[in-house]
Amino acid sequence: MKKIFLAIFTILIAIFTCACDKENSVILFNKHRFTPETINSPSNTNVFQSGERIYYLITLPEQVESKLLLVQIFKLDGDQDERLGYSLVWGKRVKLRDEQRHYFTDYVVMNTKGNYVMKVYSRDYPTKILTSGHFYVKN
Repeated sequence: MKKIFLAIFTILIAIFTCACDKENSVILFNKHRFTPETINSPSNTNVFQSGERIYYLITLPEQVESKLLLVQIFKLDGDQDERLGYSLVWGKRVKLRDEQRHYFTDYVVMNTKGNYVMKVYSRDYPTKILTSGHFYVKN
């Protein structure tokens, strides 16, 4: 009886602790334009100077059906026009080209110091965040 209970318990533990195979979307930030050499370079950082170009790479493991993304940047602990501690400072609608089915890269420039979060939404599911990433702008 103990052996049967131990075998069932071991199988249940193995089922619930197995890792998932699903890949998640990620945002990488860099001080230089993304190339095959700079993807894993030490210049990947999330701390930037004000007025500096912030290059970002959004990876999409699953293809977005509508090929439309919404990229938004929120500033945390905003000024008087804040909403729950967040203020929208930048937004962009992106139409993915055929060669960009699984990624999108561009840059943005922030001139005020602060703590920022970039959120990416799909037109397919506009209420679900595909991915988000934090970065900081210092003087």
